[in-house]
Amino acid sequence: MENTANPAVGEAIDHLGGDSAVAKLAGLKTAWGVSKWRQKLPDGRALWLAEQTGFKFTPHRLHPSMYPNPTDALPPGFSAEQVQS
Repeated sequence: MENTANPAVGEAIDHLGGDSAVAKLAGLKTAWGVSKWRQKLPDGRALWLAEQTGFKFTPHRLHPSMYPNPTDALPPGFSAEQVQS
């Protein structure tokens, strides 16, 4: 599986307040797991992380191998142009 050290993942985590804040949002006991996401985001967390950022970071940006098209997994009413800045 691809998605090794994708800078957008770290940016999304930082946007949400850092490893500890994201761990708390995710219901994790420690920030250690989230720190590992910076190197390889688990497949099951790409959509979750996009949702947490209000789709400022799209699933495509966070995990392009899983979501190859810019509009993949965006909710109705969102376009890739709207959310990517």
